[in-house]
Amino acid sequence: MTNLIPTGIELAYLAAAVCFILGLKKLSSPATARQGNTIAAVGMLLAIAATLLNQSVLNYELILLAIVAGSLIGAIAAQKVAMTAMPQM
Repeated sequence: MTNLIPTGIELAYLAAAVCFILGLKKLSSPATARQGNTIAAVGMLLAIAATLLNQSVLNYELILLAIVAGSLIGAIAAQKVAMTAMPQM
């Protein structure tokens, strides 16, 4: 029974990788780009959830600090960069 959690985490990582690949493939066309972003976001959600559920993670404070720092940097960049310059970011 204890082997189910690591197996579930590995499956979540695999599903996340598949979502990333499919998301990138769909980003190649303007008609499917929105769907590609959604699929890639689901992949990121799976990867983050799998990481946080992993029992070998010892320092949740460091993860929270990284999330806050990344959010602040992203919010500042979103305010300063014009929408037409987003592909270059």
